[in-house]
Amino acid sequence: MTTMMRVSPETREQVLRVAAEDFGGVSADEAVKRLLEEHWRVKAVAAMDHYRATDPEGWAEYLVETEEWHSVDAPVGDPWADEA
Repeated sequence: MTTMMRVSPETREQVLRVAAEDFGGVSADEAVKRLLEEHWRVKAVAAMDHYRATDPEGWAEYLVETEEWHSVDAPVGDPWADEA
């Protein structure tokens, strides 16, 4: 379902400018999607910064746990590579 969103002409022009100048000429829809993704990424970083600042012990535990998970990563091999 397509829903139209009303924005001011100034906002429309800003989105189109960002689409053209910063995102290589993508559509306005794609530009808005990228801007929203950037917004959520900034919020996630801010949340992690807040967590680190307000709970140093929890942050240290988090780092230990992520290192443990990182150490169990195994390279993905191609089982057909040995057949050649």
